[in-house]
Amino acid sequence: MAFLNIPNLPEEILCKIIEMVGADSFYYLGGILRAGKRGYALVHEPSVLRKCNVQPMVTFATCQICTGGQFREFLIKCVTAGNTNAIYYEGLYAALMVGPEKCIRILQPNVPNHDLSTLAVGIFNVCIGNDKEASKLFQQFAANHYDLRSDAIVGLGADLEWRLISFGAPYMNRYGASFKFPDDEVIKSPSCLYGHDYTVDFEGSCKNCRLFWICCNISHIL
Repeated sequence: MAFLNIPNLPEEILCKIIEMVGADSFYYLGGILRAGKRGYALVHEPSVLRKCNVQPMVTFATCQICTGGQFREFLIKCVTAGNTNAIYYEGLYAALMVGPEKCIRILQPNVPNHDLSTLAVGIFNVCIGNDKEASKLFQQFAANHYDLRSDAIVGLGADLEWRLISFGAPYMNRYGASFKFPDDEVIKSPSCLYGHDYTVDFEGSCKNCRLFWICCNISHIL
């Protein structure tokens, strides 16, 4: 394959072009990385790393973002640059490798603007027994994203669970003893949990139970 020749354009214009290329997929940056020192440096500009689409790393090559993986170093550079999705994936990976506490710290920059990160931080706080903090996170999620009883939260919960499974969730229920769902004036444990009085529609639960069951499912696979 012929080497890519980088045109003699100002750095600002080149960076903007490379940002757009990387925003489609990080795979497309490979040729630029191999184009010499200038290409390597431009790809590693914070503005490029921040907008780079890292999803293919975990959709088609999940193991390669793990410690020792082919894309591990690049993912961490994207995390350091403030790439929202990279932070999310690294946080979930950390939850499995070193525990929810570390995951919560990693995901914090994404809260409350990123829906999946905000939901995940709330759920991980439930797992470790920080019910008051979990309540605050769920309230932030509802204020910035979706109603906690909506259909949307079912899809987000399924996405979070599937991603953890794809990263190698151990199914050990390590946080069963510390699990504590919020029960306050705003976020309440569902009264219908053990005696549903109307049509169920998610994992055997009614809409009032959706968030609770999502938390349970995540806790069981950790």
